Amino acid sequence: MARLWTDGAEFGDVLFWDTPSTLATTTTNPRSGVYCYTMGGYIPIQKNIPNLTEFYLRAAWRESGYSTDYRSPGWMNGATELGSVRVNVSTHFVEIYTGTGTLVDTGTIALTAGTMYLIEVHVKIDDTVGAIDVKIDGIADASFAGDTKPGAATYADGIWWSGASTQTFQLDDLALNDTTGGVDDSWCGDGKVVILLPNAAGDVTQLTPSAGDNYAAVDDIPHDTDTTYVESSTQNQYDLYNLSASGLSGVTIRRVWAEARARDTVAEGGLLALGLKTVSTEYWGDDLNMLTTYNDYRGTVHTINPNTLAAWTVAQLDALQVGPKVR
Repeated sequence: MARLWTDGAEFGDVLFWDTPSTLATTTTNPRSGVYCYTMGGYIPIQKNIPNLTEFYLRAAWRESGYSTDYRSPGWMNGATELGSVRVNVSTHFVEIYTGTGTLVDTGTIALTAGTMYLIEVHVKIDDTVGAIDVKIDGIADASFAGDTKPGAATYADGIWWSGASTQTFQLDDLALNDTTGGVDDSWCGDGKVVILLPNAAGDVTQLTPSAGDNYAAVDDIPHDTDTTYVESSTQNQYDLYNLSASGLSGVTIRRVWAEARARDTVAEGGLLALGLKTVSTEYWGDDLNMLTTYNDYRGTVHTINPNTLAAWTVAQLDALQVGPKVR
């Protein structure tokens, strides 16, 4: 499976999260793109993950001040905390903990409040050959080898970040790798997430808009629920949309995917596919089961151009069309 998810808050909502609590999005000081996540207060936020005994996590993190309440991040099995990365309120060094409070290593890079850092964490859960390693902006900083399994739980099923009662934090450019894929099965490395929005009709226009042009009904960030939309109940009808120019240059494009906010208007279980058109060829992702409330839907992640079987170019990205299909 390798890369399990990548997210950068660019849809301006919190639908990526399983337990968003008081999380919100903001356009103030994102690391990349237009948005990042922000939260004040102690209540944790969580992203559920498949049961993993080993994983690599990346998240850009900014804290407004220092607190022992912060987890940046922690990893859970159900309601049980298996370990965490924290920042010492006095030294401002990263600390690695197992369980709820066993300090096992301390880094040497002091984190400055109000500055965003790229924090990468490698976790292997085991009684004897476990590991927890932390990088700050690509530099190895803290590391522990030994017992990372504080109780009976043999895997993590959630990643969480905890705030502080008098502080705020921001998150951006998140990614998670497992170790099964042959690629993307180690450190996530630096990465930034940007969004390209529909700005003109593509080669196919079959869905029915709430009003006006189809592309203009689906270009709102954050999405405006049922105010503007496209819809259809006819199987295999679809739209394609041209996208705004990326403005990128001198970058390596690591992955491209179509993403949408959508819902089923009748009953849960309707199917949606998301696809893209590149080099005059359409590529559609798997059928996705829809809910009756708006949700985060993502198509196939293409780490290379599926037509050329080579790395994406900026020109190909700027010529891309994407869209939804009724299934």
